[in-house]
Amino acid sequence: MIGGGLTKMFFRMLWRILFLCLGVVLAWSPVSFAELITDISAEGVLTLEDGKRVTLAGVVLDAYGVSILRVLAHRQNANVDVLREASGADGCERAYVYLKSRSLDFPFAVGRSADERDMMLNEFLLRLGAARVDESQTFSQKKKFLLIQEEASRKGEGIWSYVQS
Repeated sequence: MIGGGLTKMFFRMLWRILFLCLGVVLAWSPVSFAELITDISAEGVLTLEDGKRVTLAGVVLDAYGVSILRVLAHRQNANVDVLREASGADGCERAYVYLKSRSLDFPFAVGRSADERDMMLNEFLLRLGAARVDESQTFSQKKKFLLIQEEASRKGEGIWSYVQS
């Protein structure tokens, strides 16, 4: 009897810990949803089909970057991960935005179909040299973004081909 009672108490405690951990994860995880991007302003603010306005977390875009963003994302379906407790001075929420991309590894086998992946738009624009890291923001991908920016700068990609560092 004592062994059964201890086992029952152990499992109750285990469930409580599991729910506590799940609550912590949910509180820190971004809110994610799929949405159509209907407009992109001159400042790079994305307007979604439901009217919500978001900016790309962790990046700053100039006119060159906004033009590339428009080519890539306008009228595209995107997965939007809105960061909790992160909004800009313009009142827009900050988000990681993902588009579906298809690619084939080269050399590719005959008859092989393209792989579909989620491509983070924020990161992709940094790789192209179409954006800079906004170092004034606090966000989870900052260290990764800075490394990507450093690589793009070293290669002279995009804005790094004409900007002196």
